[in-house]
Amino acid sequence: MRPVVTFLSDFSLRDAYVAQVKGRILTAVPEVNIVDITHEVSSYTIISAAWLLYTTYCWFPRGSIHLAVVDPGVGTQRALIVLEKEDHIFIGPDNGIFSFLYGEATVREVIWKPADHVCNTFHARDIFAPLVVEILNGVEPSSLGRLKVDPVSFDIRSHMVVHIDNFGNIVTNIEGSLLKTGYALQVAGHSIGRIVQTFDDLRPGELGLVCGSVSTIEIVARQKSAADMLGVTVGMPTELLFS
Repeated sequence: MRPVVTFLSDFSLRDAYVAQVKGRILTAVPEVNIVDITHEVSSYTIISAAWLLYTTYCWFPRGSIHLAVVDPGVGTQRALIVLEKEDHIFIGPDNGIFSFLYGEATVREVIWKPADHVCNTFHARDIFAPLVVEILNGVEPSSLGRLKVDPVSFDIRSHMVVHIDNFGNIVTNIEGSLLKTGYALQVAGHSIGRIVQTFDDLRPGELGLVCGSVSTIEIVARQKSAADMLGVTVGMPTELLFS
């Protein structure tokens, strides 16, 4: 099977950044299959990137490499890390983008450096892509750096908005099994208690709660953006209360 590399970023497809990163990898390893998770993460929104990576990597075969770059601190002294979990390898900045993955994972701070020139504003192309190539060529992650016991991490135990999708659905990290009659979800000063199974159970523009595709609670509106209606952004705290 062709080796698989997934790529997630906030680069968008408007510019050539994604193509340059892919080109660097493909030039060295032409047979690799590079799969885009998304490049439309809202700029600098690390929590959203962390959530999308966490809920997507498991759909790929073991042995896949996952490159995740939402990196507001590019060019600074922030560390670069390689993480191994369940026969998957993750590469990216040490800024919390792997927060949902740290349990039972091996994390290393990368001390390896590429021989070529590095642009301080484009580590994705000049450091991360060559690092992907090294691993594709058989270099063991253990030889690339030292164990890191204190990677940057968000407090993922706190209930919060972790993502807002293209439809404006508000995705939380609250287990869907907790969604029961009589409970309401509070966020940004609003309380939503209507529980439905499908979008069609709502009237046009009506807000409701569903158990979403990754089995967590989502606030949705039928054919409207729940996030716009409520003024909600990623990272806001949420609370599930008996109403």
